[in-house]
Amino acid sequence: MTLLELIRRPHAFYEALKTLPPVPWRYAWLPALAGLASGVSGALLSRAVLDSQAVTRSALPVAFLWGVTIFSSVFLSMLTWLVLWGMGHLGAGKDARSGEVYGTSFLAPLLWSVVLAVLALLVPPQVNVAAPNLTGLTGQAFLTAVQKYTGAVMAQYSQSPVVKFSSVMGYAIYLVQFWLAFIGLQVMTGDRRLAWRGVLYPGVLFLALGVAAILVSSVAATLLGGLA
Repeated sequence: MTLLELIRRPHAFYEALKTLPPVPWRYAWLPALAGLASGVSGALLSRAVLDSQAVTRSALPVAFLWGVTIFSSVFLSMLTWLVLWGMGHLGAGKDARSGEVYGTSFLAPLLWSVVLAVLALLVPPQVNVAAPNLTGLTGQAFLTAVQKYTGAVMAQYSQSPVVKFSSVMGYAIYLVQFWLAFIGLQVMTGDRRLAWRGVLYPGVLFLALGVAAILVSSVAATLLGGLA
């Protein structure tokens, strides 16, 4: 049973996996690979933004910014898998084999990242903002010029159809991951109630973290606006 069968016949895939001895880290490579693919596709999609950061931070080459973006994506993907594993185990129990189940669910973001990379190459976001001349600028004048430039770049970038589509698909892929995980946990435990707990526990946690991040960003923006 290959991983591609997971998309076509998830129940059959997990039934086959259930016959194998439990190995929590069996699919640990999949979140890592998904993170790598996501980092590459994200860097390709946002290369105009990375280029603008290189302009305003002359000491940092574009290659370094790409490396940071890709490394951060791999790290975040692995951290996410570990949290999903832990919360899934807490909700569905040891027999759910949440480490393996959630590991396989990263096939969805991996496939999407490949598609996104192709889209980023074929229809890249159009950003046409002239780089500022920062020569001789210091202090507040330098900061103002940088903020104006990066703000204009981000405004055009965020309005790109492919960027908007990517944002929507990002949320859709999360739902696909939890759908796959629910099927896997149900097959492993044979208990629909435990399967729901195995996806709701991490789902509620990530939702709470997302709401908290939005609130913090809103408060920070308000404070910065007041200081300005």
